[in-house]
This record gives sequence, C-alpha cells and structure tokens, in this order.
Amino acid sequence: MITGLKHQPPIAARRSVAILISCETSGTALPKLAATEAAIAPDENQWRGIDSDSIDHCAGELAGRLASMINMPLIRNPFCNALIDVSRSLHHRQLYGALSQDWSDVQKQQLIDLVHTPYRRRIESALQRILQQFTFVIHLSVRTFDSQVSQTPRRGDIGLLYDPSREAEVDFCLDWIDELYDLYPHLRVRRNYPRRGTVDSLHKALRRKFPADQYLGVEVWLNRAWASRDVALRDEALRHLAASLRETVGVPSSEAA
Repeated sequence: MITGLKHQPPIAARRSVAILISCETSGTALPKLAATEAAIAPDENQWRGIDSDSIDHCAGELAGRLASMINMPLIRNPFCNALIDVSRSLHHRQLYGALSQDWSDVQKQQLIDLVHTPYRRRIESALQRILQQFTFVIHLSVRTFDSQVSQTPRRGDIGLLYDPSREAEVDFCLDWIDELYDLYPHLRVRRNYPRRGTVDSLHKALRRKFPADQYLGVEVWLNRAWASRDVALRDEALRHLAASLRETVGVPSSEAA
C-alpha cells in the first residue's frame, strides 16, 4: 500500500475531466448468426464447462453501481464473453471463447461483425463525444478476478491496471490509491495486478487512438472473494471506492447518485 505520498495536484485541478465506465465481460446475450441458428444455442453441458472468467456475472452490477454513485455514464457489452472477447484484439490467440473456438471462419467473422467491431466503435464514439465537451476523459473498465489460481491465493482486493509510460495514468492511480487508503484502509490495492496494464486489451488499443493528454485508460479489477458476495461489506467497499474516486478527480459529492 502506498501511503504518505503527495503526487501532482488532482487531475481535475489541472483540466476539465469526464469519466466513462465500461464493462466488457458480464454479458450473457447470444447474437443471432445468419449462417446457422443451431450453433449459437449451447446446451446445458456446454454452459457448465464455461469458467467464471468467461462470464463475469457480478462485474456488470458493480460497474453499474459505481457509475451511479459518481453519476457518470456506463457502457456494457451485452454479449457473452465466452463467444468473443471484445477486450482483445483481432490477432489475439484467445479472441474466441469456449463456445466458439471450434466454429467455422464464416461464423467467427460474423461474431466480429456483430459483436466485436460494434462494441469497440461504440466505446470510441462515446469517447469522441466526451472529448468534444471535455479536455480529458478517464476511461475505467470494471471486471473481477478469481481469488485463487491453481489453489494459490491471489493477494489483493483491487487491482488497477495502467500503462507506466503514460504519466497521467501513473499519477491518477497513485492519487486514487492514496485517497482510498485515507477513507478505507481495509482494502488492499495493487498496481498492475493480477496482470500488467500493457498487455493486449481494449485500453491498449484506445491508447493508440487517443493521445495521452486527452485519454487515460485504467482497468479496475475486483477480487471475487468480496466483490461477488451480496453482503454489507461489499456495499461499504463500493461506497468508499466511489468516494475516493470522486475525491481524486474532483467530482462533488452532491453529484453522486
């Protein structure tokens, strides 16, 4: 945990800021393919074999609550991540999920045309509209991660993933960690965990399209050990996460839903 550090002034003190929250992993809808309808209807055994990383059930709810608490827009991918992962680029070897990896090239191209490309264009269009009104946009995508992998516990409650070469992203994450620690020191926040923020992702692609003085992209990963439990502790953690975010970017508390 980083404590006692005083970084640059809050970003909101230096420029006009807006926030966009997105969730790429919680959708369950199945698109209707033109080539065949049978292939798009997995049976019960297929669904049973899909792991929790393919359908991040609680991430959408958490992203929606966070967006509501800070009164900022939310964009969710409605389609099942076990078909195609919209957060990965088209050349990624794990672009297609457990339900579609053995599909034909025609069917896979339809997934790109119906799911992947429209979602990415939707995010880009939203960012462009925001930048017509604001100098700077902070794009936060929310997802969750398993509390252990191969019986090895993952140490951390929240992971903030960013590009260390983009100074604004570094400053923002350090400031947010400081604010959250002051408000609610019980949450352990780790930087670039459970993976690096520079791996293939939607944010990495958007960094190539939007300059560092306009776009800041951070992935917010929440540990399912607490994030998936509908208990008072989760509500308390979310409230403090939102409050610390408001404090970091200068959103007045009166704007919170």
